Amino acid sequence: MAMIWNDPTVQAAAIQAIGGVLAATIAAMGAVMVGRRFLQQKRLLEKLTLMRGDLVFLLAVEEEHCKRSGQKILVRKAVRERGMSWSGRFTPSRTLVYQGKMDTE
Repeated sequence: MAMIWNDPTVQAAAIQAIGGVLAATIAAMGAVMVGRRFLQQKRLLEKLTLMRGDLVFLLAVEEEHCKRSGQKILVRKAVRERGMSWSGRFTPSRTLVYQGKMDTE
């Protein structure tokens, strides 16, 4: 039994079937892209939380070191002379504000 592709009813059914498959494929691809975005955002938030904990720890180490030596300014100056600097943009309180903004998005 052969298909009659010249029949308008058959052509309309074929176009409708192809359109349905295409629409489902586009919707599935969109869902995958949105899901990946949220997964990436969750991973970044986890890294931010970990980084914030490390920052708090390192600042506490610096504070304890400076209590013992009393040379906080000299220590920071020596580090700057080695070519490193701290922007000051990511203090513990500022990372909490940034994390709060990411939680609401």
